[in-house]
Amino acid sequence: MALENSYYLWLLLLLPIFISCAIYSYRSSNAWLYKFSGRSKKISSCVTTTSCLCLALAALILSLSEPKVQYTRTVFNRGGIDIAIGIDVSKSMLAEDETLSAEGKKLFTIPNRLNRSRYCALNLIAGLRGERIGVFLFASRGVEVIPLTIDYGYCQYLLKHINDTTITIPGSDLNQAILTGKAMLENISFRKIKVIVLISDGEDITNDPTAFIESSRQALSQGISIYTVGTGMGRGVLIPIRDARGITIRDYYRDEDGTYLKTRLVQDTLKTIASLTGGAYYRVSEQNCEEKIVSTILHRARTVEYTKVKERAWFYLSPILLILSVLMFAIGIISNQR
Repeated sequence: MALENSYYLWLLLLLPIFISCAIYSYRSSNAWLYKFSGRSKKISSCVTTTSCLCLALAALILSLSEPKVQYTRTVFNRGGIDIAIGIDVSKSMLAEDETLSAEGKKLFTIPNRLNRSRYCALNLIAGLRGERIGVFLFASRGVEVIPLTIDYGYCQYLLKHINDTTITIPGSDLNQAILTGKAMLENISFRKIKVIVLISDGEDITNDPTAFIESSRQALSQGISIYTVGTGMGRGVLIPIRDARGITIRDYYRDEDGTYLKTRLVQDTLKTIASLTGGAYYRVSEQNCEEKIVSTILHRARTVEYTKVKERAWFYLSPILLILSVLMFAIGIISNQR
């Protein structure tokens, strides 16, 4: 046990004074009672009252000294989680079939899938508290842009300044996205929770699910869970081509035959990847989508024993002593009245 304000213990010297006053008061009142009625006060009542009031005073003084005891507690270690966020930057992500909140519009003027994905990633990072975060971009291949770090400010800065007008890679390969996320988490200790968050419209350039199914299973075997976030609408929309300043739509992307390209959200692909790895699928348009993702990741991590650590902590006894003081004071008053 330790005391934060031990100098208050000098007040315990008031106890002998209080007891002396109580004895004097008892003798005086007993003498007067005997003189007028020939009866004596019961000493048991005085002893009970005095004892309770002494205990109340002692408990109050001890609470002022703030006694505390040290104990060992088990806590959840959020630093035991590593998250790699992958953002699809293929041409289809320039489709403008998403909406941005009022806060999002302050950051991004064009409500396309890419900007909504960036805003989703920013909100995810804002919900983290000590987890390491890394970011990669992917289209036909994946590129790590931010290695695992706890410098959330740096991550947010880069995400805000990705220039969507420079994206020229057509089509996305989800297998390459998963492999890139795996590579970022590959040399991490097995005693860590490893998570990949893929934000995409789910379109896959290969049209062959075999590759991303196999890489998803490999991720699971390495203890990696993949959470997928779908962006875009389930119906086909055109992909605009804007001017250099991003203000005016000049045309829409076409294929080699001159036919306008259309893109849509492919949810089944994203759901398959998530289910194969024990993750979950979300729509970016869901209310509190990012909070749900962080909450799900943390809930799963809390069930894993190696994310818990033991630490020394202090338990303060002052509240208990204050309650005891009030209780003893009440008993003492009641006893005195009786």
